[in-house]
Amino acid sequence: MANAYLVGIYNKIIDQEKLQKYVVDALPAMMANGGKKALARSGNITQIEGIPPERAVILEFESVESAKNAYNSEDYQAALAKLDGGADRFLFVIEELNN
Repeated sequence: MANAYLVGIYNKIIDQEKLQKYVVDALPAMMANGGKKALARSGNITQIEGIPPERAVILEFESVESAKNAYNSEDYQAALAKLDGGADRFLFVIEELNN
């Protein structure tokens, strides 16, 4: 089974306080529900092309299904409720190539 990576792109942080409340619980919730490791979590982004986001996150999971289960977990949904409009962002899961 190929690893999968949950990628979060934060185009605009609207409410820093809400983001901080979310961040406290979000990563532990993802790790407790199948996350293997956090590969990157930062606002320190170097622009190469286009408009860089304000923040990005990359988490490793054993599969796409595992990442989706972590996202839908009760723990993560409770953390997500704390964000409540505090950021303009999108999340997606990408599967590792099996070469």
